[in-house]
Amino acid sequence: KRHDDVAVRYIQKWKALHGRKIDFGAEDGPEQAIRGLCKDFNVVCVCYDPYQLHDMATRLNKENVAWFFEFSQGQRRLEADRQLYDLILQRRLVHNGNVELREHISNANRKLSSDDRRLRIVKRELGMNVDLAVCLSMACYEVLRLNL
Repeated sequence: KRHDDVAVRYIQKWKALHGRKIDFGAEDGPEQAIRGLCKDFNVVCVCYDPYQLHDMATRLNKENVAWFFEFSQGQRRLEADRQLYDLILQRRLVHNGNVELREHISNANRKLSSDDRRLRIVKRELGMNVDLAVCLSMACYEVLRLNL
């Protein structure tokens, strides 16, 4: 492995039941998963989109579970999405073949900026999910930025 390659080690998707919201604090929810991963592994940083995760991330950060980093969905996301695209094209990203991640990557299109240097991951069609692709984009960006 080259130091500028990225290896995906953990993938988890939570889906709310129809008409409901995800219970972040549930026994099998995101909060417990993050607590467990941070306890069992050397997690340096948890980057997150503050839209739905601000409360949980703030609490876990105050408890020193890990360093939680609010990932901007503006300029930083454009750079991260482009970087993910380049990592894939250059075959510098490896994962275990997770079906849900592959589906979310397949559901993604790219919207180029006016200068063609940055891009944003967008849904190929309405109703398709790209959440795991966006999570992967943010995670890869931080791993490489922090030189981990």
